[in-house]
Amino acid sequence: MTELLQVSGLCTEFTTAAGNIRAVDGVSLSVRKGETLGIVGESGCGKSITSLSIMQLLPKRIGRVAAGEIRFEGRNMLDMPEKEVRSIRGNRIAMIFQEPMTSLNPVFKIGRQISESARYHLKLSQKEADARAVDMLRKVGIPRPEKIAEQYAHQLSGGMRQRVMIAMAMVCNPRLLIADEPTTALDVTIQAQILDLMRELQEKEGMSILMITHDLGVVAEMCDRVVIMYAGQVVEEAEVHELFSRPLHPYTRGLLASLPQLAEDQDRLASIPGQVPNPAQMPAGCRFAPRCPAAVERCRTERPELLETEPGHTCRCLLQQEGLL
Repeated sequence: MTELLQVSGLCTEFTTAAGNIRAVDGVSLSVRKGETLGIVGESGCGKSITSLSIMQLLPKRIGRVAAGEIRFEGRNMLDMPEKEVRSIRGNRIAMIFQEPMTSLNPVFKIGRQISESARYHLKLSQKEADARAVDMLRKVGIPRPEKIAEQYAHQLSGGMRQRVMIAMAMVCNPRLLIADEPTTALDVTIQAQILDLMRELQEKEGMSILMITHDLGVVAEMCDRVVIMYAGQVVEEAEVHELFSRPLHPYTRGLLASLPQLAEDQDRLASIPGQVPNPAQMPAGCRFAPRCPAAVERCRTERPELLETEPGHTCRCLLQQEGLL
């Protein structure tokens, strides 16, 4: 498949009172046409910052892309003028944000918020854009879309607000949809409906999805390939079935071991000891070494590279690359 998005050596920094903090450090990934790529990791690992860097929505003055390339359809977005980036953002690349209540404007009606993007990017009249907004609400399974279009965000349930976010993202038929924790605040039944909806829209429109989540169940259901991130770096990447059946990195193994099992002998859930390191005080060697049960002394001093250990399967672990794990 042809690559739609290519991120190479992405480094994102923030200016703080303690100095420059590198939240994303050398991340490389690609999204092919029509596929779903998952990015998985604990809170604070850099997943959302990676997506905001791609969208160029980093906080002004304190956040910046310090190095790397973000190529969409073959062109580096970091070299584009702001006007051209705005023509892509919300049009050919759209994003569903983690918390719809903070992403939707509380003082504008739902229909007007959806139609705004259609007017700007598709150059439709207000009447045409309003009709398209209602049609999108209907496509994402919202009952009585004409009435919902006249309501405000606070009048809708969490599941309805998330469907509105999907409608807003899909109104211009994007080539790439970035979904940042799209089901986190929803109950299990609504989660399943939202995932089914995203899969259905993907099949109809042929778009690609970059799915950011900490839920390995969502990854197993939705993704073709998966990237595991830890402390701002990619530590493993593989096809989803390969990753679940043959995890290589100790961090990935820890994540999979922490999943609940329907077994009589499981008294308690497994967990990964320790905490994610402070971005201002990263370990000298492998960033996972302080929490890794297999770490040896050299893991604490030598920085591992992300290398292909098997065809299509990369891993950032010294012990794994030397066949010691």
